[in-house]
Amino acid sequence: MLVSTKLLQRYVNLDGISSLELAEALTNAGHEVEGVSEVIDGTKLVVGHVLECVDHPDSDHLKVCQVDIGKDVSQIVCGADNIAQGQTVIVAQVGSVLPAITIKETQIRGIDSNGMICSLNELGLAEKYQSETQKSGILVLPEGIAGDDPRVVLGFDDSILDVSQTANRSDFMSIWNVAREVSAIFDRPLNLPELGNHLDENEKTLLEIKSYTERSPLFLGKIINKLVIKDSPTWIRAALIASGIKPINNVVDISNLVMLETGQPLHFYDKKSLNSMKLSVRDDIEGTYKALDDKEYKIQLGDLMIMNDQEPAGIAGIMGLGNTMVHDDTESIVIEVARFDAVSVRKTANRLGLSTDASVRFSKPMDNLSANEAMMRAVDLLIEYADANEFEALVTEGDLNQNLSEISITSDKINRYLGTHLEETLIMEVFNKLNFNPVVKNERIVCTVPSYRKDLFIEEDLIEEVIRMVGYDILEETLPKMDLTMGDLNENQKNIRLIESSLLGLGLDQINTYTLTSFEKTKGLNAFGDAVALMSPMSEKRTHLRTYMFHSMLETLAYNNSHRVSDALFFEHSNIYAEGKSTQRLAMIGAGSMFKTNWTKVSMPIDFFLLKGILINLLEKLGYSEKRISLIPLEEKDSYLHPFKSAEIQINRKKLGYIGHVHPNNIKENDLKDAVYCEIDLDVLFALKSGSIKASSISKYPQVKRDLAVLVSNDIIVSDLEKAIEKASRKFLMNINVFDIFKSEKLGNKKSVAFELTLGTNRTLSVEEINDIMKSVENELIDKFEAEIR
Repeated sequence: MLVSTKLLQRYVNLDGISSLELAEALTNAGHEVEGVSEVIDGTKLVVGHVLECVDHPDSDHLKVCQVDIGKDVSQIVCGADNIAQGQTVIVAQVGSVLPAITIKETQIRGIDSNGMICSLNELGLAEKYQSETQKSGILVLPEGIAGDDPRVVLGFDDSILDVSQTANRSDFMSIWNVAREVSAIFDRPLNLPELGNHLDENEKTLLEIKSYTERSPLFLGKIINKLVIKDSPTWIRAALIASGIKPINNVVDISNLVMLETGQPLHFYDKKSLNSMKLSVRDDIEGTYKALDDKEYKIQLGDLMIMNDQEPAGIAGIMGLGNTMVHDDTESIVIEVARFDAVSVRKTANRLGLSTDASVRFSKPMDNLSANEAMMRAVDLLIEYADANEFEALVTEGDLNQNLSEISITSDKINRYLGTHLEETLIMEVFNKLNFNPVVKNERIVCTVPSYRKDLFIEEDLIEEVIRMVGYDILEETLPKMDLTMGDLNENQKNIRLIESSLLGLGLDQINTYTLTSFEKTKGLNAFGDAVALMSPMSEKRTHLRTYMFHSMLETLAYNNSHRVSDALFFEHSNIYAEGKSTQRLAMIGAGSMFKTNWTKVSMPIDFFLLKGILINLLEKLGYSEKRISLIPLEEKDSYLHPFKSAEIQINRKKLGYIGHVHPNNIKENDLKDAVYCEIDLDVLFALKSGSIKASSISKYPQVKRDLAVLVSNDIIVSDLEKAIEKASRKFLMNINVFDIFKSEKLGNKKSVAFELTLGTNRTLSVEEINDIMKSVENELIDKFEAEIR
């Protein structure tokens, strides 16, 4: 929130306190002041009177002006179209530092120029706060004494504090509450305006108000039948500009000022633009409507809408519709002050992309008293600055809980918690400054929580209030008292560390991708369950927690590829969530080559077999033998993996995950050539007992290698052949390696598979024994698979 110190000065005395001191004090009290700035940015600025203005002798558009700046008369060359003799202007003297330029003595086409006559643009004021005349030329002041500070003349002698909205202090969306805080910090008297009583109970009214939804618990309305539209006084215009709001006219400006003061947004309707005097709140409306910003917005069922009889008049808590806005010819208005459900307003505003001053305030907890305060303050200001009269009675629909909660605490607990020795009188003084109305009962200090403080619930909240007001520098330096514990990793953490170090050692890069995704991307192969939806998503693309990791991994691969990183192999370990449960997943994705091609012509493509090898290597390091792993061909058509180049990974016949090439449709959508992907469930893996990793010495007996080529049907899985060979060779098979698979038209529906068998034992095998082993293997393959030995 932008806090105008000049507006703040109206409610609390800031004499002798600089803007920097104020910013520092608020920061020390727990508020985030991100910066201090001025409405007009420039040094050495003065009011000037143009005594003479003549044409430049060597230009058809420049003017040579003699300007009285108080202490002397300066000659200034000016190119503005609207410059003329007799005007009161703003002059930047020699040495003045403006946002885009430093003023120096110079010559413009041979004529000396000592200063610059300024426009508001040159002083750093945004164009949205300027009239069309002010945008096109220098600023002409209505009055001013030569040499005076032009900021004072304009009402812009103001410093602005940019106070960030912390999550717990929604009350700081009200300048009155800021004043209360400053009053407590500096022990200065508070000077909030007295509010009139404008119920007008004896007056009749035609206004009817109704709420058709529980999400609008309070709706106030009041008709003012006569007022005058004109310019706002300087102080209101300056306060709005300093707060980042464009002044319009006195009536609209008053609604914005009251919102700044009380934190309660309110809306004024042009009475003659309403179809009837019936206003209501509904959440069963849908359609497309044009708002005050002249843009059309699609309203859905569930969005809160303000209705004028049967016609929409505003998007509740966000923005009014253009057909009911206050115009220059408005003579009577209807005031709406309401309260809406914060979550509903926030969801609608996010979906429509409408972040307004009203929606920001309605999206946070609000003071239950502020609605009535805003109504009474608005009427007070309309009477003073818009000549308002002929009031109708106030109409109220619903109510808010006005009961104030109490929190009690002892001074002993405060001191024990903080490690301080504060006197109870000092603690009571702090609570009084904060308007807690403390009372001592049975040796306990009972505090009444003000209606605007929505962040106070427990004793510790009161302790925080004490120390932030007294100052954190009184806390003594002490070592924390805690039990001594041994730092160690649990088994899960050890496994994760091993996974990370192993994959990094194999050349993969670790990444962290976004956990949030769209609802559409939570469905599909390997989804963990029903996705968890966010209550307040940032965008339609990030509405749910992901149920599997494929899409976020693919996004990262595609992003790198679009930035010419075509050779990539990534892994990520992450928790995956579904309704009521969670699990750990490990995912790997890659494309291109493992090594860059160089003069050796060595390159290793990142394909199914490379990724499978990395996975098997990792599982064996974790204690899960390759013999426990099996791959089952995946033939699902509606999958993000290629239906003929992917498999389900099983361990001990339990599903562990999936591995394979990415489906061509996903490859095309992400502008890739190819990619391989693997995702496994670590919780399933770690739930299984891991085997011990054994080391053995190199055998001193010779090993024998024999090649075996067989011709089998295409539908026979090679791993089944390996298992049969292992069974037939008994304990003599030390290693088996597939070194060739051959298919051709000549072989038809058959394929040739060649194995290299390594045989050995704790003694030297004879030729006869080796031949017997090979014969046993051949017979097993012939009997079980009808294989032909080649």
